[in-house]
Amino acid sequence: MNTFTGKNVDEAIQNALNKLAIEKNQANIKVIQTEKKGFLGFGKRDAIVEVTVIQEPETKTPKSAADDQDINTKASNAAKSASIEFTKSKDEEAEPENDAEDTKQAVTNLQNYLDAIVTQLSIHATSEVVFKNSKTIKINFDTKEEGLLIGKHGLTINALQTLAEIYLNRLGIYHVVVELDTANYRQRRLDILEKLAEKTARDVVAEGKPVYLDPMPSFERKKIHKTLENHQHVRTYSAGREPYRAVVVVPK
Repeated sequence: MNTFTGKNVDEAIQNALNKLAIEKNQANIKVIQTEKKGFLGFGKRDAIVEVTVIQEPETKTPKSAADDQDINTKASNAAKSASIEFTKSKDEEAEPENDAEDTKQAVTNLQNYLDAIVTQLSIHATSEVVFKNSKTIKINFDTKEEGLLIGKHGLTINALQTLAEIYLNRLGIYHVVVELDTANYRQRRLDILEKLAEKTARDVVAEGKPVYLDPMPSFERKKIHKTLENHQHVRTYSAGREPYRAVVVVPK
């Protein structure tokens, strides 16, 4: 793996291109870590990118139309066969459906578990569970210390939410989405992300350069992608590895 660093992502990419003596269109670029300015020298970090050289395809002898048709037929048959095998494999490995009573008991245990953690964080709060549907539950915390519970940029509440889903998995409850909320934070955060996406798109159009947003959890990245999916002048994709995976907004 070829990794390169720089003060920012653009500089790291340029360092890689210079080192490998290639053009950007000859490179497969993956952002491993975005830069961070830090505060008073603390927490500062460089950007890291992974760059591999795209191999030129081998020149092949032209085929006749009959050859192409035969290849397409074989490819189609192979795809159907692979699809059938994949379906069988998924069915064989599929986890059992969650029992309603087991799920209810597990969620009660989860609520008690989270209440204990919040208390250990010296946060006075009460919690309420809402079953939105069989696959989604919401646990809302009522507290006057919502700032402590949410944490900077949602760091604390997002960590608790991830922990909650892991806890349910350990109890044998799978494919259940857990949403933790307090003081309507989730909706307020979605509104902020929508405005951030729109502002970033305007900046990208004005500057003609990609913009790398700060790392965020997958459900927040989806909001950025959703907001800009039909934009006429920009497109989005995610880059990097968890927990540093971030949305990149680029000109079309």
